[in-house]
Amino acid sequence: MKQMPQNILILTKIFQYRPAIYFLLIFLLISNIIYPQWINQNSGTGRHIFGLDVVDSNIVYCAVELGENKKTTNGGINWFSILPPVINEDYGDCSFINANTGVFVGPPGRLVRTEDGGATWSIIYHPLSGLRNVQFVNINWVYACGTSGIIRSTDSGLSWILLQLFNNGVGSLFFTDSLTGTIVGTRGFIMTTTNGGINWTQRYLMLPVQFGDSSLYAVTFVNSLTGYSCGNNGIVVKTTNGGVNWTYLPTGTIAQFSCVYFVNVDTGYLTASAGRLYKTTNSGLNWTMQATGTIDPLFGVEFIDYNTGWVCGFNGRILKTTNGGSTWIQPSLTEIPAEYKLEQNYPNPFNPVTKIHFSIPKSGFVSLKIYDILGREIKTLVNEVKQPGYYTVDFNGSSLASSVYFYRIVAGNFINVKRMILIK
Repeated sequence: MKQMPQNILILTKIFQYRPAIYFLLIFLLISNIIYPQWINQNSGTGRHIFGLDVVDSNIVYCAVELGENKKTTNGGINWFSILPPVINEDYGDCSFINANTGVFVGPPGRLVRTEDGGATWSIIYHPLSGLRNVQFVNINWVYACGTSGIIRSTDSGLSWILLQLFNNGVGSLFFTDSLTGTIVGTRGFIMTTTNGGINWTQRYLMLPVQFGDSSLYAVTFVNSLTGYSCGNNGIVVKTTNGGVNWTYLPTGTIAQFSCVYFVNVDTGYLTASAGRLYKTTNSGLNWTMQATGTIDPLFGVEFIDYNTGWVCGFNGRILKTTNGGSTWIQPSLTEIPAEYKLEQNYPNPFNPVTKIHFSIPKSGFVSLKIYDILGREIKTLVNEVKQPGYYTVDFNGSSLASSVYFYRIVAGNFINVKRMILIK
């Protein structure tokens, strides 16, 4: 008879499995269904919101059609209007270098600038019409692009010079530093600069098949080398060498993507038409559509950290998440759980942080510990008396190697074990 593997023997001893529990282990190998959670916030307007800029966990600015721009100072609990001096014009984007200093772009030949969080405004004139995108790179350098070209300011938006006119419409820009940037636009238009926009080099999409319209609407970079762009017909492309070469990433959809944002090298989001929002946790190799509760087209997405982010769109739509758009328990402030429960961690696989949710129906001592595949205790997450309720615990595996790990809860007579995977 073959000897049972040592790791199974150790796990059997620690978790005191009965034979039937082995069926549970098999079940744990099966992927679970996640329940996305985006909360609708009352923006106070029914007008379309084309762009947003998240300053911190409390302060967010939104660019709105017909000048009804919005701001929150308490994380979106309340939104109020910050009307610029140029109204009845559509504002397509905004960028703030800090809580007070920023610009809104949109009206032809003009933009508005504030140094006091929108209490007062200055009208700044520039040589382009219809600016769509703006970015503060640092306190002095600001870039903006529109339907025909790109402009730059080196004095925090007080004055602007025309850098370049293009035959293709420019939809978006992103600069990783004051001199190095990328612009994208209609018909797969991509160009890069390394000298602050004085000279530009054309780059090319590497699409596997002929797309009818390969226009690109947004571009972002995670670092100086890794960037993403998205656009029409479900197109997403990625660069790992600063924009020199771009590789097509299949998304499984022909949706029109309007914005792309990456929280880190692994986790990113795409906004699209019909209220669709897509998320990746493996650098764009796979995308999962999240439920948003709306069919309004979504235009902008931005996060302040791994979990907290906002999305904006048509008809004054603003959505917020505080858990990366996914949750394993129904949030409740007053209800007592009906039963003990240990949820599957999310994300899973993870790198390096994941969340573990559990619920307890009555007060008592709770132990939640992490074990490696050999059954050795790695870390204690909870080891105290807990009151009835829903709980979330973060586990950071930054000091551990890529592997399979187990987490085990003991609460009264309730004992449960689940499996998670750390991939670096």
